[in-house]
Amino acid sequence: MIIYSFPKIVNEILTSLPKNDYPVLNTQLFVSYWLGFTLDKSLTSMRDLFKRLNNTGYECDISTFSKARLT
Repeated sequence: MIIYSFPKIVNEILTSLPKNDYPVLNTQLFVSYWLGFTLDKSLTSMRDLFKRLNNTGYECDISTFSKARLT
């Protein structure tokens, strides 16, 4: 039962997060990327995650993600 409601729960959480709080990597994208990395078994490193993100049009690298994580 929880498996079926998981996407709904994640969408509700992501929707409630701010979309414009930081200029480079906002909170909503940060949480979305982090969830994607932790749940996607095909991603074996953060570099894999950034490679995938950059292919989708979001320019992001490890230093950007680290800066967002610290704030």
